[in-house]
Amino acid sequence: MKAARGRALLVSAVAAAVSVSAQAPSASPALSADLSRYYFKTSADEITARTELNAALDQLGRFKGQLSSAHQLLDALRQQDVVQKLFARHERYLHLRCALNRNDAACDAGKSLESDVDAKTAFLDPEILAISDDQVRAFLNEEPTLAEYRFALTEIRRDAPHLLSGPEQALLDQFQPQIGDWQYDLYDQIVADILFGTVQTSSGPLDVVRQRNLIATDPDGRVREEGFKRRLAGYASQRDLLAFALIHTVQAQTLLAKAHHYADAPARKYESLYFKPEETRSLLAAVAQHGDIPKRYEKIRSQHVERGSHQPAHAWDMSAPVPGFTPPITPLPDARSIFHEAFAGLGREYQAEFDALLDPSNGRADVLPGGAPNRYGGGFSVGFPGSTSMLFFGRYDGTFKDLSVIAHEGGHAVHRQLMNQNGVSPSYATGPNFLFESFAEFNELLLADFMAEHAGTPELKRYYRERWMYIKGLDAFDGARDALLEQAIYDGVAAGTVRNADDLDGLSLRIDGPFSQFPASTPELRTRWAMVSLMFEDPLYDVNYVYGGLLALKYYDLYTTRREWFVPHYTALLRNGFNRPPAELLNQFLGIDLSGPALLNDDLSLLNRRLDQLDPAGK
Repeated sequence: MKAARGRALLVSAVAAAVSVSAQAPSASPALSADLSRYYFKTSADEITARTELNAALDQLGRFKGQLSSAHQLLDALRQQDVVQKLFARHERYLHLRCALNRNDAACDAGKSLESDVDAKTAFLDPEILAISDDQVRAFLNEEPTLAEYRFALTEIRRDAPHLLSGPEQALLDQFQPQIGDWQYDLYDQIVADILFGTVQTSSGPLDVVRQRNLIATDPDGRVREEGFKRRLAGYASQRDLLAFALIHTVQAQTLLAKAHHYADAPARKYESLYFKPEETRSLLAAVAQHGDIPKRYEKIRSQHVERGSHQPAHAWDMSAPVPGFTPPITPLPDARSIFHEAFAGLGREYQAEFDALLDPSNGRADVLPGGAPNRYGGGFSVGFPGSTSMLFFGRYDGTFKDLSVIAHEGGHAVHRQLMNQNGVSPSYATGPNFLFESFAEFNELLLADFMAEHAGTPELKRYYRERWMYIKGLDAFDGARDALLEQAIYDGVAAGTVRNADDLDGLSLRIDGPFSQFPASTPELRTRWAMVSLMFEDPLYDVNYVYGGLLALKYYDLYTTRREWFVPHYTALLRNGFNRPPAELLNQFLGIDLSGPALLNDDLSLLNRRLDQLDPAGK
């Protein structure tokens, strides 16, 4: 009955969507986050409440030079938890306000507050590190309650070669906005000032940037081409300034890494994820060696497009609909029932949490059909122990890509809520980002798979199978391409071979070639580096999508082959938090070997099987 009900919901939603114009979702009701309910009633109340945060920081500061007993160490760690909870409430509130209005004073206030809190807490790790190993063991024997922080203490000692003194770290934290944050502010302002323009379609004009997902799926090839070229041309028009911002980002991150006694910035990032730098470099190279997989998908997709259009396929045609088929547009109210059914396989607890996130009466999601001026256009979630998780999505147009973003960011929110309900302490509420990303990416695979299974026509089934592959199945390859590009930029700046936009153009074409058939024939793609905004916003983050993408495919394989065993173990992993290294957590809960060759090899086999579904004749 459940499958039949899900099919009816989906088919009716799609049937209604197909007949709606591309811009119709802007009339759908929005989901609004109730910040006054979960955070502060007004911005003035938030500022007033910083008194409590400052008092907690002062209380933590009293432990400076006083960690001479097990009791004092325990009290200091508990007070650090108090500070983290209070700070998170302010930081998340300011982050949400900034997303609602990029001109809001909250944008600068959030950065300033983070810098201040980091500077005032910088003394703690060096002072803990000054306690000898023998003394820590004695403290743990003397105070059994201290055992809950055993892994947190181990983590501090793992970073021992890279920790600065308290005063040195406090100084760097104080000036972080001036050292490493201004480059993204510059990038953001440069891009905001670019006049990308609009593309005229049969249903009206579409914004080249904000409505790029609608342009990419427009049935008119001229619309897709113009949107593709206008977007890249816009970035190319400011390539020198963007190169200036990127190269200064690289230089700042390199100096910060060396100040912490790392060989370079990539090494600092890779080690923070529990990998040796050479291990990650080897994995990236190994993924690139299998670039024939994304190329095979491009070939299959190109042939499918060419059979319908009788024209050669181009880079801008990878999301093109075949003649007579219109990609569904899903009104926001219909999306809730789709997610309810799509995540039923993950168990009632997970399904109920995702339902609660999108329930309008709960005020935990802010999703605006059509977007708004000065509103952040992307998606994210917030949450931390002691607070309720929330979802933000800046512009919803009803495309499948939009649904996929909500599945992804909503997955982050549900994960945070499950940890919160399980009583995970602030010390273990954050961990390697690739694990966070793997859980969210898995949601996207489940969503596309559900849509394909419940599609009412062969054309719709194929569409969603292609979306499975293009949007998320190949994410490890997309992540590797961006991570290799970023790694090469850092290496090139250090060697003096990357100095300007021309050098970045050449590097982009060289790195992208093994992953795609299009760079060689599409000169506009040389400026693709300028569109990888994470290189500016969160330097070296893209490597998380490599590990995350590989793990998401492994979860999918286990889900489809051993669901009854997998689901409870997976949910337990989500609830657990990060109280052990990622390799131990994955092995304990799911039996996954993070470092062995089987992970990549199994994923390659899965992807090839899925490609065979799309191209039976090409086996």
